[in-house]
Amino acid sequence: MYPSKIKPYLWPAMLVLSALVAWLFLGGSPQAKPAEAARPAAPTSFAGTAGDGSSLSQDGELVLDEGLRRMFDYHLAAVGELPLSQVVTNIEAELDKQLPPKAALAAKRLLKRYLEFKTALQALEQDPRLSGDAMAALQARLTAVRQLRSRYFSTQEAAALFGWQDRYDDDALARRMVQTDATLSAGQKRQRLAELDRLAPPEILAARQAPVQHLALADSVAAARAKGADDTAVYRLRAETVGPEAAERLAALDREEAAWQGRIQRYQADLAALKAKAGLSETERLAAIEQLRQAQFDAQERLRLTAYE
Repeated sequence: MYPSKIKPYLWPAMLVLSALVAWLFLGGSPQAKPAEAARPAAPTSFAGTAGDGSSLSQDGELVLDEGLRRMFDYHLAAVGELPLSQVVTNIEAELDKQLPPKAALAAKRLLKRYLEFKTALQALEQDPRLSGDAMAALQARLTAVRQLRSRYFSTQEAAALFGWQDRYDDDALARRMVQTDATLSAGQKRQRLAELDRLAPPEILAARQAPVQHLALADSVAAARAKGADDTAVYRLRAETVGPEAAERLAALDREEAAWQGRIQRYQADLAALKAKAGLSETERLAAIEQLRQAQFDAQERLRLTAYE
């Protein structure tokens, strides 16, 4: 699953910000020279997760579908934690691992266009006519994004890569129109929303219901733990709800969180001892605290420490 588990929304996520612009226009290329290629590096936030996606090739040819785009987005979510050049190296390594050479080369070329498209989305985001939550702005935003896509992808490519997203967005927009229509009574709104449910593809209904399902599952797990359920019982509960693979990923996240909390408790104890230590000037105390932080956490982790100090 994705880190923080990416969900489809009306405005495509700005996964690649200034780093993407710099990388593309300062000579970056998704086909790194072998002598310059860096080793793949997994960001710490990906611990216990796996990229969603489907089979990427068939008979040696690249398969264009949502799975390929999800694989790109999974890795691009690490930009900021890792340099963009490293993220691209990770994507290329995964493509080389999963695909035969011809399909891998095609996927890398597509990745370059995808990154260029993401960069262009940043400029589009600055258009004041597309800001806000008014229906006109939402509709204009969707239209503008789809028009922009046509500059980077053929009609066939756009349908393969973004078709599911478009169906989800269209369904969400239709529901928003019903919910904000002041001319409809509450009963009429329920009737029209029920009709949209009837017409929606099953996968769209499942995606809309997933957040509610996961919240309900989290509540069930919390209640089970409060009654003394151990990790095995929690795994069974999750597996019955979301399947064994998702249950294993959630268990891995539990282990990661438990390890993090253990480190935080040790840090807080050491911090309290430093603050209570006599004979240190304020400058010396602050320097010692900073040394403690650097000794126990890396740069990315230190960004989270303020919540515990």
